[in-house]
Amino acid sequence: MVNLQEFIGSNSFARKFAVDELLFAEFKCPINEKSSVWWHNNFFAYVLAGETALRTPRQEYILKPGDSVFARKGSIITHNQLNEEFCEILIFVPDEFIRTIFKKYIMPLNPDPSTQASDTVIPLVSDEVLSNYFHSLLTHFVQPVPPSGTLLKLKFEELLLYILSSNNHQPLSYYFNEVCRSAKPSIRQIMEANFFSNLSLDEYARMCSRSLSAFKKEFAAIYHTTPGKWLQEKRLEYSRYLLQTTDQHIDEICMESGFENQSHFIRVFKSKYGLPPHKFRKKTSLV
Repeated sequence: MVNLQEFIGSNSFARKFAVDELLFAEFKCPINEKSSVWWHNNFFAYVLAGETALRTPRQEYILKPGDSVFARKGSIITHNQLNEEFCEILIFVPDEFIRTIFKKYIMPLNPDPSTQASDTVIPLVSDEVLSNYFHSLLTHFVQPVPPSGTLLKLKFEELLLYILSSNNHQPLSYYFNEVCRSAKPSIRQIMEANFFSNLSLDEYARMCSRSLSAFKKEFAAIYHTTPGKWLQEKRLEYSRYLLQTTDQHIDEICMESGFENQSHFIRVFKSKYGLPPHKFRKKTSLV
């Protein structure tokens, strides 16, 4: 699975600027196909042209020109480009930079729980200020000399301060408050939301902002087992649910549940439930 931030950062077709872990880029998607991506820092996305569909485990979002969203770190989405000409501005922002803004401007930490966003993607309310901000970034890409690191940081600060000062973006303000209250994201929350994704343990650890050893240690303290065993159990439970409630093909269920290949899936499923997936489905449907 592709790490979106690293993919953009390492490819020349995206015009971009970076300072420390901050990155903003004008990204023109080179292909028109469905793909799943993850990322290790939060990001803003603003659509300049074309349409795309973002699907999380909870919901699907159709984005058109002028639409913008915030995507929380520790997330995975399926991106389905709806036409060939698609262009967006992406701004990747790490948690630590958000904390720095709160400390620098002494922002209050009084979130209203009723405004908490339930999904990993948070749509932003379109307004003139937000639109003008994103379009102002485009001018920097055509200058002969790239902007200084100080200017880039100020542009990031400008966006975050506007979000925090506007009543139109309360769910995102709530999330920023939560970032400042906790030093690291919740392992439980991230793993429960993304267990069906075929990521390595290193990638899960990075998504949770931990080293691999710290991730394994904290995981064991929470679940009293290893990440590998827990992931297999969760994926088997999910695949059983799909077999009982959908008519998806076995190979589709294998992929959607996070298993690397069908032979491994069939072997561990039979070991767990006593029957291979196709016979299990037939038996449960008769019951």
